Amino acid sequence: MGLKPDHWIRKMAQEERMIEPFTDGLVRDGVISYGLSSYGYDMRVANEFKVFCPEIRVRKLNDYEIGYIAAMIDSEGHIGKNDNKRPHHTWQITIGNTNLELMENVQRMLGVGQIYLQKRSKPEHNDAHIFKITRFADVQHVLAQVYPQLIVKREAAQKALKAPSRAAGVVDPKNFSDDLVEDVISDHCIVPPNSFALARSIEYFRIPRKVLCICLGKSTYARAGIVVNITPFEPSWEGHVTIEISNTTPLPAKIYANEGIAQVLFLEADEECEVSYADRKGKYQGQTGVTGPRT
Repeated sequence: MGLKPDHWIRKMAQEERMIEPFTDGLVRDGVISYGLSSYGYDMRVANEFKVFCPEIRVRKLNDYEIGYIAAMIDSEGHIGKNDNKRPHHTWQITIGNTNLELMENVQRMLGVGQIYLQKRSKPEHNDAHIFKITRFADVQHVLAQVYPQLIVKREAAQKALKAPSRAAGVVDPKNFSDDLVEDVISDHCIVPPNSFALARSIEYFRIPRKVLCICLGKSTYARAGIVVNITPFEPSWEGHVTIEISNTTPLPAKIYANEGIAQVLFLEADEECEVSYADRKGKYQGQTGVTGPRT
């Protein structure tokens, strides 16, 4: 079994439609690289993602919580009020009814921020809990990940609230529920801390019968604590590649759509296999879009 070089990959892509669309050469300027390399092909990730819900999303928000969090974000996307002494760095949200449980729910949902108890100077005024986001990067994460989700119709919220509780849910590969993930279509995706997302390749692959592909994540992501896992492409398989992305860090991680995500290596066997993936009608044959577990 031999590793195939760039000229073989180019020939198969151009003559046999092995990779569509195909980028002849490596694109690197200003992006995470993609395209044809010496002994492989760096595929791109599309702008479709399925992101595993943070804990608070799994436990679900009630109408009051949804309305309250939406009210904290104004029409320009600002959260609460900005501290003028430290512009664009300290942002705070204040609750005047000492509702600590609600504040903790908000903190878990956002994955960022700290809660402080503010003592009032006058006895007739109740103490208040203040929720602070102290880094501008965290503010951008909240806007990108949370604000679009809050602009929802009431009936959509009602439907979510009527769904079975997922507080004690289990990720079951034999009985996978789409309730565990949220669909995101964007030029980038924020994967919550210690969480996971599914994505797909832009390229559609058609693997020859004598070829097996192994796929490895890009070092740019690996060095940032973002692990890309992709199972082998079997002989005669075709489809968009489903990409598994794990954020191993305690911070939100950014994935750039339409840029490189992983490198595909093409291994050609000395002999053809007796039964290919297409012959046995594999369950992921011809998959398009982001495809979850099937049984």
